[in-house]
Amino acid sequence: MRGKGILAQFSFFTTIPVKTNIPLEEIAEYSYISPIVVGITLAIIESGLYFILYKVLGIGELSGILLLGVIELLRGFNHLDGLLDLGDALMVRGSREKKVKALKDVEIGSGGIGLLLVYLSIEVVALLKLGFSIYTILYLISSDVISRSFSLYVLSTIKPLPESVLGKIFHEKLRNKSLILIIELIPFISLYNVILYIVLYIIMYKICKSLGGSSGDITGASITISFPIFLLTNEVTNLNYSIISILCYLFLHLH
Repeated sequence: MRGKGILAQFSFFTTIPVKTNIPLEEIAEYSYISPIVVGITLAIIESGLYFILYKVLGIGELSGILLLGVIELLRGFNHLDGLLDLGDALMVRGSREKKVKALKDVEIGSGGIGLLLVYLSIEVVALLKLGFSIYTILYLISSDVISRSFSLYVLSTIKPLPESVLGKIFHEKLRNKSLILIIELIPFISLYNVILYIVLYIIMYKICKSLGGSSGDITGASITISFPIFLLTNEVTNLNYSIISILCYLFLHLH
């Protein structure tokens, strides 16, 4: 059953066609490994398609714009929906109930559109700056793994909204695995990303407290908005002093 639980991470978090017939509780139980399993897999797929666009088709740096569509297609737009919902909730003034109602509302308001524009602005800049080198795949792997681990860490450490059934299930299964979510980051994270991780967590903690807890929508929003931020940081700092960058450096200079 463990193998099915691992494979189910792809069917739940991505559009990769993996068929598994297991309950949501079991998917949640093994979700702590999804940053590694799903994150690395998606980064490899993204890197391969980016290579085809950049080198084979000769599109060059504009390949990053097309990669944006690929990233969202692989995610199934589910996380993007969470970002839009969170944007609407943040714009509501008044009681917690009003904010939660906006979070659950299927219609998109100005807050959702505004947060979407913020996300797209950072994402486009990060993907245009991606360039093409051996470090390209490292940037994507690191960003995919950290953003996914970050979102689950938020869900594991902050009590879910009373209205969030999905949040309750995942929180229950993850609350004793928050340390694992941190440990699995060690090979992929740099000092700069550690600082950024802490800052983003404080922001998400404040947001969750204002709403009354975490939820599946907030988790999706956390993945979406943190990915381009971590990606841009990786590019600017060149993943300095992270284990994967050191290993890459040693490999290139010993061969």
